[in-house]
Amino acid sequence: MIWAIILLLLPLLALLIKPVFYKTDTHVVSQSEENLRLYQERCQELTQADLDDETRAGLQLELDREFLASDAQEQDSAVKENTANRWVLSLSLFVAAVAATFLFYQNWGAGNELRATELLSKSAQAQLSVPEQQELLERLAMASDKFPNEVEWRFLRARLLNAEGDFKQAADVFADILVTLPQEAKVDRATTMTMLAQARFFAADQQADENNYQLIKDALALMPDNRQAMGLAGIFAFELNKYQAAIDHWRVLWAGLPDGQEAAYLEQGIRRAANKLEEQGESVNLSFLKRAEIKVLVELSAEAKAETQPQDAVFVLAKAVAGPPMPLAAQKLTVADLPQVVTLSDAQAMMAGMNLSSHAQVAVVARVSKSGQPVAQAGDWQVEQTPVSNQEPEVIKLVISQRVE
Repeated sequence: MIWAIILLLLPLLALLIKPVFYKTDTHVVSQSEENLRLYQERCQELTQADLDDETRAGLQLELDREFLASDAQEQDSAVKENTANRWVLSLSLFVAAVAATFLFYQNWGAGNELRATELLSKSAQAQLSVPEQQELLERLAMASDKFPNEVEWRFLRARLLNAEGDFKQAADVFADILVTLPQEAKVDRATTMTMLAQARFFAADQQADENNYQLIKDALALMPDNRQAMGLAGIFAFELNKYQAAIDHWRVLWAGLPDGQEAAYLEQGIRRAANKLEEQGESVNLSFLKRAEIKVLVELSAEAKAETQPQDAVFVLAKAVAGPPMPLAAQKLTVADLPQVVTLSDAQAMMAGMNLSSHAQVAVVARVSKSGQPVAQAGDWQVEQTPVSNQEPEVIKLVISQRVE
């Protein structure tokens, strides 16, 4: 960048130092000297001429006027010519400076990155046209070459190449990114490995191989809860006739999904792998495909009932015994609804991957909240039972009888 600034200053420097070395045109100087010589000769002739004083004075005045007029004409012509030359020089320098500034900005400025960011923002809101998609790819490639140490530009480019169906080139970019990522960046490496494995799989016309399967297993080792990697690992294992491994991968993924179309498709894949194993004479236990469900009978003790109001909120929830405090399933009632049997299931999951089926042992809590908030506060009444199997066949009875201090 310092060289760009120096180059931009050179035209200005040339314009400033020109007057120091400026010299009057030699043609103008020579003509002025010749006019002076002729003037002096004619003055001498006039002095030697036999004329009266009045005539001599009149001729001398005419001679002076003629000399001054010729000299002024020469100077005016020189000034006009010099002024024209300076205008041409100034305009040339101005055009050169503007052009150089534009070129330098294109190479070292942020114009390309700003336009790429603009197109990315637009793509998040609406479908880009084909020319815009091509422009975005080109600008991401330029940004990647310009900032080789900034992984984000290359990752965005690889994702876009993947989306456009150019899987081979996308795989090459993901592979380059993986080489530059530090070993301690586990999440970034796992994500890049997953995207690389996916791109290679599609580039190979959806044919799995051992190297790609090992790559996705390495990604799972770094990030075990990577749902995309779980799904791909199951696909690769199935394609490589490793049906039990496919079931193991998909089982974890299925357990973390709520009821829905995605879970249904995944269950079909699990059953197909199980059929393949049974055709080979192996038995498969698919009891895990039964969705977790816990039935809870919630009642109030006499003490709790005496200190609560019918409109007070009652929260019944299940949470992991060892894990985040966020409930796996929850239902809200009022004191007036009790006693009542409440069913907790995956349908009440609050976020993907955090449901009842994903944890074999849970804690079941029933709480009367005076504030109306699910988090326990002083003055609330509650009861907790733990551990409870997420496949508990019997109805669990919870009597709310403990005051929160």
